[in-house]
Amino acid sequence: MPNAPDLPDEDAYDFPEHWTEAARDAFLVVMEARPNLAGAEYAALAEAANLISTADGLDVVAREAAFMSLGSSGQPVLHPAVAASTTARAAAATILARLTVSAVPLSATPSASRASRAATARWSRERAK
Repeated sequence: MPNAPDLPDEDAYDFPEHWTEAARDAFLVVMEARPNLAGAEYAALAEAANLISTADGLDVVAREAAFMSLGSSGQPVLHPAVAASTTARAAAATILARLTVSAVPLSATPSASRASRAATARWSRERAK
């Protein structure tokens, strides 16, 4: 099994009690990549961790209800906590992506490399005409 990445010391942070392990892990991973994170970006990271904790709690609620509840006419429907959890996770993922993408130079991403090669090939063909 590969070694876990060296993360900042969890004891260095005063995590809110309601944060789940997944929220703490996400927070630490971003802080390891961006140790100087501050201000609005730090607040955004904290909000992402809150959203992850909320989603984890909603998952428990949905699971305990076997993912189903009764609709307005008594029909079985997907439990509303499922959609709420999905929404919270999507919002957290968006925040985390914005925070971690700025830690990696754009030229280092595979899609940026492919796009650069494609643009070079197009320009080479145009010049050859």
